[in-house]
Amino acid sequence: MDVARRREVCSAAMRTLLPTLALLVPVTLTACDAAEKGRAEAGREAEEENRKKAAQVKPVDRIKPPVPQGTRLPCNQVIDPTAFQGALEETETLTVRESTGAYIDSTVSCTLVRGGARPDAKAQQKIIKEKGRLGTLPGDPLCVVTLYCWVIEEEAKFRERCKPGPNSILSPDESTGGFACKRTLPQGEFDIDSFKFVDADTKCLFEVAGGPSMTDNDKIATCARVARESIGAEHIQPGASPRYSDAPAEPPAEPAAP
Repeated sequence: MDVARRREVCSAAMRTLLPTLALLVPVTLTACDAAEKGRAEAGREAEEENRKKAAQVKPVDRIKPPVPQGTRLPCNQVIDPTAFQGALEETETLTVRESTGAYIDSTVSCTLVRGGARPDAKAQQKIIKEKGRLGTLPGDPLCVVTLYCWVIEEEAKFRERCKPGPNSILSPDESTGGFACKRTLPQGEFDIDSFKFVDADTKCLFEVAGGPSMTDNDKIATCARVARESIGAEHIQPGASPRYSDAPAEPPAEPAAP
């Protein structure tokens, strides 16, 4: 086929094809528009469904700690030294020493100090000779009660973390009037206990340990029990009334002259 003939055939074919393409273009555009509208409608339906689901979800109340983090409480509104004195069978009046500064993350930390006159050096030597050690003398800490009231602690998870085992220093304990996690560490010839528990009343995390020279685990457990029983939600409210006074006692008035 010569060149002229091929050109004539091609021209005829194009003349036949162009009308067909002209008819197909609107159909194609219409199909595209329909698909786009379908996608937009599906998007609106999905958005509406999400709004309905969100409306059905009730807002979760934010759990607030009993005391905000960074707030410090004074020991005199938290601790009742007379309760500890009676339970520990101490004959001399206990004093309370602020120790929050040593526990920088705590809400309050209070050291209960044994009362009475401290023996002099000669008397201390006699005690060592008779007993082999000084023990806890008047003026020494009996126990330290520390509260963390800004933490949110779940009882179930707390119990789960207190797992006993052959090499564990932690064990569940009920000697403090409720569940506590007991931590036992060697201190010289003694194994010394300390206690940690979530208080049901205040919702605070309590830690109770003995003083540096305290080796009587029964007394340490008693301190933990009294802390649990005697410290209530009303005692951790900022501005609560003091439970004892640090002021020295007023001297007795002298009788009037006749």
